[in-house]
Amino acid sequence: MKHNETAHTGRQQRSDAEVAAIPKIGESSILCVTNDLDEFRASLNTVFYPADIGFVGSRTRVSSAELSAVRLNYLTIGRARFGSEARVDPGDLGTYHVNVPLEGSVVSVCGSQQMTATPQHAAVFSPNEHTILPRWDADATQICIKIDRAGLQGELAQLLGRPIDQRIRFDLALDLTTPAGARWLSLLNLLLSTLDDPGLVPTPGLAAHVNYLERALIAGLLVHHTHSMSAELNAPQPVRSPHAVQKVLDQFESVPGAQYTIGDLAAIAGIGARQLQKLFQDQFGMPPSVYLRHLRLDGVRHDLLLGDENTTVGHTAFKWGFNHLGRFANSYEDKFGESPSHTLRAAIRKTH
Repeated sequence: MKHNETAHTGRQQRSDAEVAAIPKIGESSILCVTNDLDEFRASLNTVFYPADIGFVGSRTRVSSAELSAVRLNYLTIGRARFGSEARVDPGDLGTYHVNVPLEGSVVSVCGSQQMTATPQHAAVFSPNEHTILPRWDADATQICIKIDRAGLQGELAQLLGRPIDQRIRFDLALDLTTPAGARWLSLLNLLLSTLDDPGLVPTPGLAAHVNYLERALIAGLLVHHTHSMSAELNAPQPVRSPHAVQKVLDQFESVPGAQYTIGDLAAIAGIGARQLQKLFQDQFGMPPSVYLRHLRLDGVRHDLLLGDENTTVGHTAFKWGFNHLGRFANSYEDKFGESPSHTLRAAIRKTH
């Protein structure tokens, strides 16, 4: 999935057999390249939602319309372009969804909210509201992210430290130029780069790493974007357990190589995510994720210094929870002033 007035409408129902044809990680993700609206509509409706789709203006056909998609555990991620001005009306999506234009603009409506999605402003749709895209520009290409409803609500429950029994309503417009929006976009880019080139991640850890990135992207949306539960999520919380930080430290020491979202750590600590982050910042001057990264880097260095001819940098990094060797190597060199391979070579020389 590489990044870079209505003339005809129709609503198609999807089937389980059709959905099963969506590629998994590592398979070809291009589902459709066509000039035929019916073919493109069928593919788009199969992957995402049954929708009325037609043209704006006098056009009567799509122009090199393209759809690629991959189905994950909590997300279905697609890249879509019509090549002609189009109108898409799926109604109530029944779940949460984000559109991030790579180029062009798309007028987006969800209930009473309306905005124009651009590469600087994503659109975040909520269930139980009528969704419609009155104008999808001819030059617009979007990353389309369908989010599992139960998965999102489960992440919020972990962040808050309590069950969720109400629906969450997001602000439609997500400004990607703010620090918070940029952080969420960086998570999305990390997930997309992993899907584009799964070889960057060791095969045994690929599924777990992608699962972690999915959950981190969902948690990031809840933390970095405004919604109906943001006030509670951001409110100061009393520390219900004086040992909250120690519980997380014990978990890090016990299983340092596991992939933790901030919601996972909040559940381990028994407090809300914001309170946990504040406690770590107050005590260590850094958030839990940075503390864990330093712990892992120290662990890798310890193992490499004791390494021999049978030791590999990749295997050692993977054991300590680093699933992207390029980013790991950069972090290692930043911390220790040398590459991990240099550390290992020096250790091997000392054994001779």
